[in-house]
Parts: sequence; structure tokens; C-alpha cells
Amino acid sequence: MADPEFIVPVASRGVGVYLLDDHEVVRRGARYLIESAGLVVVGESGSARDASRRIPALRPVLALLDDDLPDGSGADVCRSVTTTDPSIRCILVTASDDESVLISSILAGAWGCLSKLDDSSEQLRLIRRVLAGHTAYSRRFYPALMGPVRELNPGGAEMKLRNLSHRESTVALGIATGMTNRQIGEEMFIAEKTVKNMVSSILCKLGMARRTEVAVMVAGTVNRSRAVAAAGADYRSCGSPELVSDVTAALWECVSEESSQSQLTEPRTAAAARLALTLAATRP
Repeated sequence: MADPEFIVPVASRGVGVYLLDDHEVVRRGARYLIESAGLVVVGESGSARDASRRIPALRPVLALLDDDLPDGSGADVCRSVTTTDPSIRCILVTASDDESVLISSILAGAWGCLSKLDDSSEQLRLIRRVLAGHTAYSRRFYPALMGPVRELNPGGAEMKLRNLSHRESTVALGIATGMTNRQIGEEMFIAEKTVKNMVSSILCKLGMARRTEVAVMVAGTVNRSRAVAAAGADYRSCGSPELVSDVTAALWECVSEESSQSQLTEPRTAAAARLALTLAATRP
């Protein structure tokens, strides 16, 4: 039997929540939680494949995605949805406190990661944070991120990427995905001339002459960081305490509620980019 799908009238679309979980009883509980907060469930399913198709079509404000599904993962769905429609805010939901789930959610472009072990009031608090334009991560991830943070110690080319500012990291990612200066400016809401100046600054900091060199470096480091997430949080076994501390600091920047007043698209994307770069630096 196909997964159930609940669709509200057209006038209500775009203001609600989509639920993805392969257990109907879990979806029922999530629906009760969402509706008790005055929100509307615009659709639901238990399949990653169906959710990747339905969510962009329904255009909910928020999508709650189970991280472990029979035909994929919540991170995969999040990556697909945000590529199609960045305005949809995805939150992963997990029963694990493993760092690999946390890393996967950040690199996939999620706005947060909830724990199924948190009580309903905490889950609602985090959901409301996302609706208000902030990132929201369960505090159950915090204990692993409380280690000491050491000063950055740049070395090779990949290490130099971490010297880029938040905005420069975002521009570098745009270059890596083949965007023009104009497209990057439109995405970041800044002038094309400003982007051009930032590209010059990036080239100078990296000691490069062409943007294609930046594209190759950034694409390579991001791909390697995704491999780290897929294999688990094995960056801790890289043999360098300084690099482990750098990754921890980058993770903390992404998840801490005290790290910034707001985590709207640009700073959120930049923080994820810095995490990807620091993870990549731990790889051989």
C-alpha cells in the first residue's frame, strides 16, 4: 500500500509542515505535536523517494525528516529538497546522538537536528527556533562537543581555506558549483561588484590565479568531508589533536544557540562550509 498523504486546501499550502517517518505511530505522534502548536501538517510519508518528490510540490515551510529510512536517509532527502527549493527548512529527527548524524545534517543543509529522546516541549522549542530563523540542534549532541578548542594552525592549501571569512567561504562554494559572480550576488543579496572583489581576496589568500583552481579545491574538500560523514565521525582518529579541535570548534559554531543572534541562509551556509573544510583537512 502506498504511503498515506494528507493534503490541506491550496490556500493553506506553504504555511505548514511535512512529516517523513517510516513508522505510522511516530508520524501520528509528530502530527499531534505539530497541530498542538497551531501548525498544519500538509503531507506525510514513510518513503525517502516519495518525500523527495512530494515536499517540493507541496512547498511546506518546514519538513521533519527521519534520519534512518528503508530506502534512504533524511540527509539525502534534505539535500534533494534544499537543492530544489532552498526556502523549505528541513530538520532531521533521530534517536541517535552520534556525531555522524549531526555532521550529515549540517552538510546536507538542514536547519537543525532533533532527538526522538527529547520531550515534546523541547522538540517544540527547537521547531519554533527554526521557524523564527535560527538553527536548532538537540542538546543531546552537546557533550561530545565540549572539549577544549585550540588555535588554528594553518598548513597546506586545504588548511588555507579555513582562513576565509564567512562570506568568502560562501562565495568559494558558489564558485565550486559553477555559479557566476552575478548568480552568487543574487543568492547572497550583495552587489556583483562586491562578489568580484571577494573573489580577488579569495584568490590572494589561497595564492591562486584562477577561479577554476578554487572550484577544484573546494569541490574536492567538500566531497571528502561528506565521505567522513558517511563513514562516521572518524575525524577523531586523524592523529592530530589540533585538527580534531578545529573540527569541534566548527561543529560548535554550527550548533550552538549562543554562537549568533540569527542563522539565516548566508551565515548558516558559511558555517556549514567551514565545517566541510575543517573535516577535509583531517583526511590523508
